[in-house]
Amino acid sequence: MRESKQYSRRQLFTHFARPPVKQSRLVISNTCDNLYGYCESCVDSCSKQAITWCADQKPVIDTDKCNRCQQCIDACFISAITVADE
Repeated sequence: MRESKQYSRRQLFTHFARPPVKQSRLVISNTCDNLYGYCESCVDSCSKQAITWCADQKPVIDTDKCNRCQQCIDACFISAITVADE
């Protein structure tokens, strides 16, 4: 016979009631216009300066600086930036 575990009220309401927090990150897809021309709208919209622009490449998001405010998503007019769960 299986032995049942005894949990305190605190364990029941804090540990089991809360799902684990998933960290999200922003991803720039390969459809970014920066690959074909010059667009810097996401870089201009980032208040933390977490996005760096390089010529002939898609922009790179520095995950340490990014606070996931998602202002760059609003600034991207072709929806090349999305949120991805880790």
